[in-house]
Amino acid sequence: MKILNAIHAQGIGGVDQIFRNYSEILLQQNHEVALLISDNGHDKYATKRIFKLKNSSQIFDCIKLLWILITFKPDMVLCHSNRLMKWMKIMRFFSNTKSVAINHGISFKSSLNCDYIISINQQISDLVVATGFDKEKSFVLPKVIKVDQKYRAKTLKIAPTIGIYGRIESRKGFDILIKAAGILVKNGQDLRLKIGGFEVPGGYNLNTLQEFARNNAVLEKCEFVGTVLDKSKFFENVDIFCVPSREEPFGLVILEGFLFSTLVISSNTDGGKFLIKNDEDGLLFKNENAEDLAQKIIKVLSNPEIYAPFTNKAFSKLEKEFSFDFLAQKIEKILIKIS
Repeated sequence: MKILNAIHAQGIGGVDQIFRNYSEILLQQNHEVALLISDNGHDKYATKRIFKLKNSSQIFDCIKLLWILITFKPDMVLCHSNRLMKWMKIMRFFSNTKSVAINHGISFKSSLNCDYIISINQQISDLVVATGFDKEKSFVLPKVIKVDQKYRAKTLKIAPTIGIYGRIESRKGFDILIKAAGILVKNGQDLRLKIGGFEVPGGYNLNTLQEFARNNAVLEKCEFVGTVLDKSKFFENVDIFCVPSREEPFGLVILEGFLFSTLVISSNTDGGKFLIKNDEDGLLFKNENAEDLAQKIIKVLSNPEIYAPFTNKAFSKLEKEFSFDFLAQKIEKILIKIS
């Protein structure tokens, strides 16, 4: 099958990672895959067929997409960004190519412009169908990561290193973890915070986090490591990985914690509850409740014997339900239905 895997603007977040995962798996399945990426995308890909958008003019980029559809003639386009999904509404007047929207989050309005929709969880798919979208054309396909290593047991330190990384924005809850750390330190618990992340437009940035840390008397406990490109290096000395997001439809970073055999504590968002079975393969705390997060951290430190069983079960879940092998099987079934 000829497939155009398309993303409008590349970054280093979860959407771009899923785009890369799809590309790799589709190529492994011997589909003829072309990529549509932004002009600043310079990474190496296994396919030589790569088209680029300038991202300087929507009109010119839209015309280029039409040119690609006419010349490459793909059987389907996988759209990973809202702008591409909107353009497909226009493209159907000029091309018979089937369009498939990949819903990475709860904002799905643009995806309704496409012929088919793949959502990362059942909740989003149900919301899509509730708008009147054909249920037979709506699919669920969770995010996955490549499991390229074996489980490695860790020894929990008395003074733990607690890690967090992601986009530096309010909804990711960096401040909630920092406040929880302040509560722990105030009660005599020694710890380290390893904070990674990249800034996005807006008033919430690295200076904001440093001010939070200063106000909670934990600035000296913090290590700010910037953008996390080498996940293995980040996790090598992290004992507990926290995902204190205020909203999280999935939570790819939770799976990364599983991969590196690190106990994960997440807020009880949709993503957290979907990936973690509380008190079995991780812990969940009440969303936006720093006191409850502090208590969950104390629970781990007071019961170190739970650490290995939790991380072992989490790793096993990752292998069975959120690996490339799982995605390859599921995506092939979906493509067959669409074709």
